[in-house]
Amino acid sequence: MSRRHTERRLMVSGICGMIYLIAGPALGAEHTFDGDYSGKRVLTKGAAGPTCPPEDNVSVTIQGETLTFTNSVLKKFIQPFYPGQDGSFGQTYTDAGGTVVHYHGRIVGDVMDVDVDVITNPTCEHHWYLKKEDRGQ
Repeated sequence: MSRRHTERRLMVSGICGMIYLIAGPALGAEHTFDGDYSGKRVLTKGAAGPTCPPEDNVSVTIQGETLTFTNSVLKKFIQPFYPGQDGSFGQTYTDAGGTVVHYHGRIVGDVMDVDVDVITNPTCEHHWYLKKEDRGQ
């Protein structure tokens, strides 16, 4: 193998190594919000009733770009999850019946705060306060 060929291989190896050192931690950090969160949702606006409970248990599982939540009405309801680097996220959802739900929130540390607004009748808003569960790792 010529000296020039050897130098080129070393340069390519060095560049690949630098890319790994720079991008490696960032690639591993892209799922930092993954986990199970649980807590309560509390009615902040609207009349309490079957579709607007005054308080309810809520659980959320985040895995990659998927957020799955469960409450007393919806079980394992899946939504896309694309958080910002600061942990902020939001989504608007319209079901087949025309109900529009908008949620936005933020994860800081092991706490998730979310405001959920049902925009169609009956109008109600809830605030979710959830804590990340320790998986014993």
